[in-house]
Amino acid sequence: MLFDAGAKIQQTDFTKSKQADAAMDAIKQTTRSFLYHLGKEDRVLYHSVILYAPYIVAMIEQTNKKDEKLAMAIDKIIEQYQGPTTKNEMVSFGLELQAAFFEFTAVVLQHMNKEETVINELLWSNYTDSQLVALEVEMMKQSTPEDCTWYTGKILKELSNPEIIVWINGIAEHASSNIIERLISTTQRVLPIDRWQMIRGKFVSHNQQANKAAA
Repeated sequence: MLFDAGAKIQQTDFTKSKQADAAMDAIKQTTRSFLYHLGKEDRVLYHSVILYAPYIVAMIEQTNKKDEKLAMAIDKIIEQYQGPTTKNEMVSFGLELQAAFFEFTAVVLQHMNKEETVINELLWSNYTDSQLVALEVEMMKQSTPEDCTWYTGKILKELSNPEIIVWINGIAEHASSNIIERLISTTQRVLPIDRWQMIRGKFVSHNQQANKAAA
């Protein structure tokens, strides 16, 4: 999403209102995703590793505050957009928005790198795969169905077919039937029809998981 939005703003002619609106929408979707990530996912993950590395969590949380400020600053720039009346004003607005978003992108990539190395290593060292899936389900429970579907839909679009099958079937061991049904429904909605037809029917039902656990 970062790279797609960055490419869009790079290519946008802000003197064209339709192009400008599309670029701003892509950016808002990206900052919304990141703030959702901070507010929902990180809260659960950091709580899970703080006992093992409180100093690392404190350091990353400070970095997150900077990330959040940058995201909110971008949203504020967009909210203040009133449709500049001159060509120069439109160009200047586009350059200001681009600079702010590129700064945000650089900081978020650093954030992601820390999570992919430091946080992931802490999780893998202290939790089993089954426990990590249970944490993911807990994140979903803390989210509204609308937010969960919106955010999960963006993730599903980027996964391969085998990854989707393994992911949903893994979650099915810990989640309620409502969560699983919502995941499968979201998958059907966001995937191209040819991909959906390739994986439909390959998900383990909640009852099958329950029977497996009982056995």
